[in-house]
Amino acid sequence: MITHVFDVEGMHCASCGLLIDETLEDEVAGVQRAETSVRKGRTVVTAEDEVDPAVIADAITAAGYPAVLTTGN
Repeated sequence: MITHVFDVEGMHCASCGLLIDETLEDEVAGVQRAETSVRKGRTVVTAEDEVDPAVIADAITAAGYPAVLTTGN
């Protein structure tokens, strides 16, 4: 497993964060957990090693919130 952190723009409320978490966990194969902090403007994603972080960023962006990978380890 690997953890990626994304800076996410455009979130205004808890529902925004919930939408991102549900989108990633339900629609991106290999994503095990997503935790979004609207206050921090970040989403932390735990995924299988082979999941391309660009796919995760694209899914967040497609949900309406531009996202950029900040870290992965």
